[in-house]
Amino acid sequence: MSTNKTMEYHNLKLELSRVFAAPRELVFQAWTDPDQFQQWFGAAACDGSLLQSVKLDARVGGRYRIQVRRADGEFYTTVGTYRMVEPPERLVFTWAFEKDGAGEEFGEVEPCEMLVTLKFRARGQETELILTHEYFASAESRDRHEQGWTRCLNELGKFVGSEALVVERIFEAPAALVWRAITTKAGLDRWFFELAEFKPQAGFEFQFAVEHAGHHYDHRCRVTEVIPQQKIAFTWRYAGHVGDSLVTLELFAEGGGQTRLKLTHTGLETFPKALSFARSNFLQGWTRLIGSSLRDYVEHLDREIFVTRDFAAPRGWVWEALTNPRHVVNWWGPRGFTTTIETMDVRPGGVWQHTMRGPDGVKYPNHSVFQEVVKPERIVYTHGGRRENGPGVNFVATWTFESLTAEKTRVTLRMLFPAAAERDFVAKEFGAIEGAQQTFERLGEHLANQPTQDAEISNSHQSQVTLPAAR
Repeated sequence: MSTNKTMEYHNLKLELSRVFAAPRELVFQAWTDPDQFQQWFGAAACDGSLLQSVKLDARVGGRYRIQVRRADGEFYTTVGTYRMVEPPERLVFTWAFEKDGAGEEFGEVEPCEMLVTLKFRARGQETELILTHEYFASAESRDRHEQGWTRCLNELGKFVGSEALVVERIFEAPAALVWRAITTKAGLDRWFFELAEFKPQAGFEFQFAVEHAGHHYDHRCRVTEVIPQQKIAFTWRYAGHVGDSLVTLELFAEGGGQTRLKLTHTGLETFPKALSFARSNFLQGWTRLIGSSLRDYVEHLDREIFVTRDFAAPRGWVWEALTNPRHVVNWWGPRGFTTTIETMDVRPGGVWQHTMRGPDGVKYPNHSVFQEVVKPERIVYTHGGRRENGPGVNFVATWTFESLTAEKTRVTLRMLFPAAAERDFVAKEFGAIEGAQQTFERLGEHLANQPTQDAEISNSHQSQVTLPAAR
């Protein structure tokens, strides 16, 4: 952080220049958001003075009032009107003092009115602030303000300029693919958070909610900068909480098909001083999202088949429909297929042996081994299948079950193949993508009829099912 100053004695004008290690959106916000302003401006008080109250209405014609109680009990209250408000570039307001200043509302003002102009200039991820204060009544007043503004800008620098959070990872994926992952709704839904809509356009606003440890966090964001294939930045704040930060994602081609992603999150110090908003929590979250979720998505996208669907049924019902063989035989497989289950032992290490028969009579024997079973959230199994007397295919299937409401469940299926060629073979030779979608459709139909089928299922298809022995 550096400072320059210029004082013109002939017209009693003061100019201070300061560079802050923060984007100008955040620096501008620190001047116009009452909660943020109070944090840094109040810290600049000296000689036992205390910032009593702050009122800011940062719009053209709006007024502000800054009330300071001195150590001797007297009040020093500054008031003014905003002349120009051009976020995040310029802020101009008058500067005057109340005669009394002790009340809670705007009072009578001294005749001398001055003018303050703030210019915010972007310098990469930093901001140059030029403060001009003019029309002083005396050189003594100018000199006192020079000292006061210096203290204020020092505190502002501490407030906005704390160390940025940076996470960098190199992905085994081309930059174009990573760019799609971080700038499209389809991509963001897979590794980030589910969004109602997203557009990589400056000014586009989006939001999402997260439930964590019994707390609801309503995220509000706005895209501020987009350089196609290289950089996207967006603000990050929480409805109902003070603070405003900026997230920047930058891509760098590393050669050999690799891409380096750099995430920078600045302005964390503007959030409430609570454990929920601790820098360590942001670091942990971004490390998981960038280093795990995004990596897994972009590095495996070409060898996966992914299907998701919301079902109008409680999660417990959906789990039962997928893990109870008496249910599974009623909906498993594409339309026109039937399924015979020889055994289905849903536990880690358990075997699921079943044969599907197509509408043309061709059989498809399948053998799976369960790797993870976390009721009612997640199932993972290795799978080997083939057309009778034909080539075999192998993949790892991961099913997840997310309870959206008491009566609605989101199910996702991810089939991960050893190589892209094997994924493409299955998609073309067996119509695996369409088949998976039809299987989900049949599951939905089965769930819709489940209350009436429960009594029937125990008696139907018993010749096709071998249940695991009791333990």
